[in-house]
Amino acid sequence: MRKLIIIRIVHAPTDMGSAGAGLEKAGISTLGKQRWLENQKKIESFWLELEKEVDDLGLDLKKLRIYQDGLPCAGALGERIVRETAAKGSKNYQIVQKLMDKGARIEATESADLLRQEYGYIKALLEAKSNDEKRAAEERYNQVKDKLLEERDQFIAHNIDATLADGETGLLFIGASHNVLAKITGNIEVKCLD
Repeated sequence: MRKLIIIRIVHAPTDMGSAGAGLEKAGISTLGKQRWLENQKKIESFWLELEKEVDDLGLDLKKLRIYQDGLPCAGALGERIVRETAAKGSKNYQIVQKLMDKGARIEATESADLLRQEYGYIKALLEAKSNDEKRAAEERYNQVKDKLLEERDQFIAHNIDATLADGETGLLFIGASHNVLAKITGNIEVKCLD
């Protein structure tokens, strides 16, 4: 029997790679510095609680495959990305690194092409010089984001089905806007950690 545990996550700027600084700046601009900092504390608390929940699952880490939202590669490159992002302060990636260090295996989860497409739209939005440019970039992104998310979710579900072997457990760290569950094949037992 194959098992999958889905963990809905909240992204922090440190999880967002090169877009992180721009997203942080946009967040502060929208919320104000104080509210933004309060929000970051809530996110930090979320990750501390989640880490304890994951530890309490009692998983056989030698039979655990990790699927990470936004990660398009496995093997040495995937591990390097996890370690570098963890070193930059990402609590999400620190949890993943801890699991890897104890024997879990990181898997390629996403399509690099689809991630590049989405990043292009977000980058255009963050780099807009005027309100008109920002509105136009936002409109372009809004026209494609649901389709991109749908394609990403389909890709993720396919990758899980293709790599999760009988007797193994998968741990999917996925953003709250995703709906991968609806695309998981029927022969994988799924549990959501909420």
